Amino acid sequence: MSSNLAEDLYGHPERHPRTVEFAKLRAAIADPGVRELFPFRFLAANETFARLVDATAYRILDSIGALPPATGITVPMAKKTLSMPWKRTIPLKFLYEKLYDSGILARNDGRYFPGLAPVEDFDTVAAELAEREPGAAVAAEILRTLVDEAGTFFSGRATGDEILFSPQKLPLWLKYFSNDNPLYAINNTVGAEALSRLVPADGPFEILEIGGGCGSAADQALRRLGSSVTRYRFTEVAETFARHGERAARAAASPSTVVESARLDMTTSWEAQGVEPGTFDAVYSVNCFHVAPDLDFVIAEAAKALKPGGAVVVSECVRPTKLARPIHAEIIFDFLDSFTDVMTDPVKRPTHGFLTPAAWRATFEAAGLGDVTVLPDVDAIAEKYPDFVVGAVIARAEG
Repeated sequence: MSSNLAEDLYGHPERHPRTVEFAKLRAAIADPGVRELFPFRFLAANETFARLVDATAYRILDSIGALPPATGITVPMAKKTLSMPWKRTIPLKFLYEKLYDSGILARNDGRYFPGLAPVEDFDTVAAELAEREPGAAVAAEILRTLVDEAGTFFSGRATGDEILFSPQKLPLWLKYFSNDNPLYAINNTVGAEALSRLVPADGPFEILEIGGGCGSAADQALRRLGSSVTRYRFTEVAETFARHGERAARAAASPSTVVESARLDMTTSWEAQGVEPGTFDAVYSVNCFHVAPDLDFVIAEAAKALKPGGAVVVSECVRPTKLARPIHAEIIFDFLDSFTDVMTDPVKRPTHGFLTPAAWRATFEAAGLGDVTVLPDVDAIAEKYPDFVVGAVIARAEG
C-alpha cells in the first residue's frame, strides 16, 4: 500500500498511525513471509489502541483519586492514601508507568508528577478505534469496564477476574478472542505461519493445542495447513470457551483431519489427562503459557508430549529484551490475579506477564528443547519499531 493511499484511507495524517511508522515496521521485518502478515490496518488498530490505553490509564487514576499532584506521588503513597490492598499496586504501577512512558506523567526517583503531553478523551479515541476497525471495538468495551469498575477493584471489593469474567462479560471475551479482532488475531496468524514451516513434505503431522480458548487459533491454523494436518487435538480447561473452540476447530478442519477435543488443565500432569508421551509433532499454544503459575512444569509437560524432532510453538506477545517499558496490551491482564500470580526466576522468568526472547530461550533450553527461534526476530525489529511485541517462539526436541 502506498503512503498516499494509506493516508487517504485512514485520514488524520497529523496523528498516529503515520505511514512513516508503517514503513519502519515493514523494513524491520526481514522475513518476507512474515512481513506480509502485517498490513497497514494492523498498525492502525494497534497504534489507536495504544492511545486508548493511555486515555484509560488516566481516566482510572482520576476516578480513584490517584492522579499525581504538583508535588508528586509514589505507589506506596497512593496505596496508603487510598487504603489499597497491596496486590492492587501491581496494576497501579502499570498505570503510572504507562503514562510516564507516553509523557503524560513525569517521573523522578520513583515519584510521579504531571507531565507535558496532552491527554486524549477516552470516548473520542474509542469511537475512532471502532470506526477504524470495528472488530477491535470490543477492546474498548473491556477497557471501559476497567474504568467503570476501578473503584470496586482498587478498594479490594472485587478481583479483576470477578469483574472481567463475570457471566455478563463473557460475550465480550468471545468477541475479543476472535479473528475478527485484529489486535488478537495477529497472534493466530503468526502462529499458523510458524506451524506451516514445521510440516513435513509427506507423512503425518499431529498437533496438540493447549489452552485453545474459543477456537480462533485452531481456526486459522487448520485453514492455513489444510490436509497437511492428520490429527488435531484441541484442549481447553474452561467449559464455556471449550464448546465454542471445539466447534470452530471442527468447522475449519480438512475432511481428512481427525479432530479431537478434551478438557485439559495445563498445570497438572498431561499424561494423567490422556496425553500420551511422545505422540505429537507439535504442541501449540496461543496467548496461554505466560499465565502458567509454574512455566517450567508446563514446558516440561509439552516436551514430554513431543515425538523425537517435534516442536513446541508458542505464539503471543513477546516483550523485546531491551524494552524496559510497559506493553499496552498488559493493561487488561495486569488486573487479573491469574496473570500476575506466577513463579518468577531471575533468568527464565524475571517478571510476571509476557516473556522476552531471552527468557523464552532459557526456559525452553532448561527443558531440553533447543534450536529456539523467534518468528519474526522481535528484538531486531524493536530496534527500529520499539512497539513491536508479536512473535511465535519455536523450540525443537532432539530428533
